[in-house]
Amino acid sequence: MATVAWRALPVLTLTVRQFLGGKAVRVVIGLSLIPVVFAIIYLLDPSVDRPRLFLGNTIFAEMMVPTLLPLIILVLATSAFGDEIEDRTLPYLTLKPMARFRIVIEKLIGSVMISGPILIGGIAISYLLVMRGDWDQEQNLRLLGAMAAASAVATLAYSSIFMLVSLLISRALVAALIYSFVWETILGRFVPGLRYVSIRHFVRSIFSAVADDRRFTFSNSASLTAAVATLLIASAIAIALSTWRLRSMSLE
Repeated sequence: MATVAWRALPVLTLTVRQFLGGKAVRVVIGLSLIPVVFAIIYLLDPSVDRPRLFLGNTIFAEMMVPTLLPLIILVLATSAFGDEIEDRTLPYLTLKPMARFRIVIEKLIGSVMISGPILIGGIAISYLLVMRGDWDQEQNLRLLGAMAAASAVATLAYSSIFMLVSLLISRALVAALIYSFVWETILGRFVPGLRYVSIRHFVRSIFSAVADDRRFTFSNSASLTAAVATLLIASAIAIALSTWRLRSMSLE
């Protein structure tokens, strides 16, 4: 049954194999383990903060959401089409008898399938280390669920946008890095008003709403429904533009 499903999704299969066999996935795994390093350091001196606050605020809200999340996702998302363009194999891909929209969707699914679990896996390991045996408490499990939910939606949104960037700009990785550090990390955090057009703002809003803990709330946060809807709409627009770009590109 699984074999039939894979054959029915040739671009997805190709993309997953491309990622798993390349160097980019190793970079993604390495970046996703950075929170684990901080969790180990925390074990050496847990007096700096309470476990929940250190995990939810220091590791996730302050380090992962503005910096690591987009950085981890852009590595694979920009290479989904970027590698095809660089290797000049995109024309052969588009010769397949399938709609451009389907190619975009399968590329997106492949990117999300690889980066999402790796990202959440790093969060889960950090959670197990920081909580040190208090893993099964309801509040702590809710915190883990909040981080996983926010990361999942962020993976879809960032992957859609960075994949579009790779179809529009030849140096997509550089452009995505600039967006991640300048817009999301610096401007989105310190310039009033820009937070409302920053993915970071809505990802953190999802985390805060699902965690349901006032210690993780922040001023001007969006509601859970509004945050999820905004990121899904942004993803849909990016997918539509990627489809349009793929149709209009000169592939000779």
